[in-house]
Formats: sequence, structure tokens, C-alpha cells
Amino acid sequence: MLKSGFAVLSGLTLVFLVPGALGNTYPALVGLNFMYRLDREIYTMILKPDNTGEVDPIVYTPTLKGHPGLPDWLHFIQRNSTTDGFLYGTPTKDDLGPVNIEIVAFNKNTFETNTTTLTIDVKDNNPLPYQVQFMVENKNVEEFFHGDTRTRFLRDVRRVWQQSRGELFITKVVSALDMGHRNPLPLPELYEGVYIHVGSERGYSAQLQQAAGQVAVCERNPGIQPVVSIDNNIRNFDIDWCMFRLFSPEELATPAPAVPGDGVIGGVYVPRELTDEGRDFTLYFILIIIIPCIILIVLLLLITYIMCGRRQGVQKRDQATPAIQLTHHASIREASKELRDLSQKRDIKPRSTLPMFNAATPRRGEEGTPLTRAPQEPADENPRAPPPYRLPPDFPNQEESSFINSPPRDNSRGNVSQPGGSSNASPSLQRRPPPFMRSGEQIQGRNQPGDRGRPGVREFTA
Repeated sequence: MLKSGFAVLSGLTLVFLVPGALGNTYPALVGLNFMYRLDREIYTMILKPDNTGEVDPIVYTPTLKGHPGLPDWLHFIQRNSTTDGFLYGTPTKDDLGPVNIEIVAFNKNTFETNTTTLTIDVKDNNPLPYQVQFMVENKNVEEFFHGDTRTRFLRDVRRVWQQSRGELFITKVVSALDMGHRNPLPLPELYEGVYIHVGSERGYSAQLQQAAGQVAVCERNPGIQPVVSIDNNIRNFDIDWCMFRLFSPEELATPAPAVPGDGVIGGVYVPRELTDEGRDFTLYFILIIIIPCIILIVLLLLITYIMCGRRQGVQKRDQATPAIQLTHHASIREASKELRDLSQKRDIKPRSTLPMFNAATPRRGEEGTPLTRAPQEPADENPRAPPPYRLPPDFPNQEESSFINSPPRDNSRGNVSQPGGSSNASPSLQRRPPPFMRSGEQIQGRNQPGDRGRPGVREFTA
């Protein structure tokens, strides 16, 4: 009980010690930078009074009361849920008057929310006539607002400008991303960069004017950092001197008119006036429905004529195809059909075991499939007698030497078997030697008269 009471007392003490924790009014001057810090420790005490340990992660969502966003001149940044949030911006004369900002704090550990209202009262002020622009490369916006970073930066600039404490003011703080720079890689040694404007009512010092002349080399040689004499006076801040600039009072007094860009709109966008008159959709109907349908019908008729009206037909195709090719195709189809039938019915008789062709017609089997070879002539009813049978000649017993010197045979009378079975073969007939056993003279000579027409005897000519 005592611990909880102490936690509540500590939270109330922080609320009353830190202005604006529960929605007090903050003044903002035209032309000067405004900054409000959303302290994570204070909102932790508000959302979880009995917590005396580690600070919880909190996410802030500030909006203009009754609207989804913030005013144009006001910006908000919170790097992550474990850091503080910052509301910052520079109001103009068009933003005079009080602005109510509604801040919703969400505790990610306890899932509790708290809504507070912050009132910013924008008051009129004369802008400072002399302003200097610095671009700090080794800082982010939240790092510049955190701690005494702003105080140290103003102290270094006062040393260069030769001004007292109450004569220099920060007029503008803008992230380098809002000025067109690229988003750096998420590495600890890389920063987004911050554009800082410092103003005063007194003129520029000689050191600032000398630095403005030294940075003119950046226009002639882009990308080369110039050597500036005041660089050593601004410590712990890496300044991009090519972005260093001195604004004249005339430039600040008379702002440059807005020039229309060359974007999509190309100027000021004027919306159309809303009227109650009905629109005529006849032209749209013709362009979207009628014309595509007509084109589709024409294409359909053309394709129909090409596919159906220009076909040659099966009969014309068969006439232009050779008969042997059609026969081969029919045989292949017949064999395929036979294999399919055999795979479905195992008890049928294969057509390949049927007779090759009928006796009368060159048809295979019973279905009449034409053969792949030419048809044969039908069998004759009165077949002719076969040719007479010739008996082999009888050779007497004689020496092999008489193979060459034997007299020629009398082949005028052939030994033809008679129906009675008698034979007129002469026992003196001798077999002629084969050509490879004859001498060259015998081969070159003319054949014997009785050898012409004899079966198995080869004729030799000179």
C-alpha cells in the first residue's frame, strides 16, 4: 500500500513539475522554431502508476483535435517505441491562433491508452531579417532536440557570429529527407541530416561573409568540400559547407512566389463542378458494346469460312493420296484396333491367325481390310499340268583325269521321264567340268551346240 501511494505521489509530482504533461497551453511565435517533447517517463507514470521499475515502451499518435492529421507547419517524429517523441515546426502568419493537439499514448506492455490535449497558441512576431542555413550531417532531428544539443550548437554559432546569448534564435529545423536527400542505410554511423536556420536582428559578421565567399567553389566544382575558416569553431558538428547559405533581408521579407511545376497537374488543380444533370451514355455504349460485338461477329464468320468453307473433303483427299499410302494407313489402323480389342477381351481370336486372304478376293480375314501387297490372281478352275520331270544324268566310272579331256556330250536328246516309267538315258553321257576347272582355252571357246538350253549349264561368250 505504501509502495503504491509513493508511486502515485511521484507521478503527480512529475506531472506538475513538467509543464504540458496533462494538456497545458504552450505559446509559439511566428518565424521561430517550436518544439514540444513527449517524455516517455511521464506517460509511463500516467498509464501505470504502480510501476517503479523499467520504463515501458510507449507509442504516441498526435493529431489535430477532430482531424486525422497535424497542421501543415507542425511535424512529429518518434524513432521507435523506446524513445521520446517530438512535436516541432515553425508557424507562419497564416497559422495564428490556438491549435488543439490530441495526443494518444499507447503502452505496448499493458495495452493501455491515455489521451491528453495540448494547446499551442500561435502569436504574431516580426521575422528576423538575417538568417543563416547550416546542414549538419552527423545528427538526426530527434538527436538535435534531445538534451543540450541545441544549446551547444547556438553557443558555437554565437562565437562565429559574435552575438550575445539573447540575440540568436533557431528559426527552422527540417529533416534532410524533407529537403530531398536520400534515406540512408540503417547503420549506426549513418544519419539523415538536419537543416538548421539560425536568425538574428543584427547583420552578419565578417567571418560569416568570408565563409559565404569560400563556399562559392561548390557551384563550380560540385561534390568537392571547400576549406572554410570557421569550420574549427563549430565543434562536434559535421557541417556540409556546400549547403551553407546567408539569406538577405529582401529574400526573407518578400517570399518567392509559387511557380507551377511540370508535373501531372501542371498548375493549380480546379475540380469539376457537381451538377444534377444526367449523363448521356449512348456514345459509351456504342464504343464499348456495339463496336466490339461487330468486330467479334466478323472475325467469327471469317474463321468459320476458313475452317468449314475451304475444306477439301475426304473424297478429294483420298483421290490425291497414293493408293499404297492409303493401304498402309488402313493396315496400321487395323493393327491398332486389333491390339485394343485384345487388351479388352482376352477370349477373342486374334485376326493375325486368320487366313492371309480369301481365295477369291485379296481380302484379309472377314472384315475385308486390303493387304499391304498387291493382290494375286484368282485360282484357275482347270489347272495346267506341271512341266515334265527330268532325271539326273548317269555318269560311268572313270578317272578324274577324263574330267577335262572327255568328249562333249550329245545333248540333243534329253532324258525325259515317260508315263510308262522307261528312261532313254545313254550310259556314255559324261558330266562337263565346272567353269573353274576348265582351261582358259575352253572358257574362251564358244559353247557346245548341245549345251544351249540345258538346265544348270552356264553359257560363256567371248
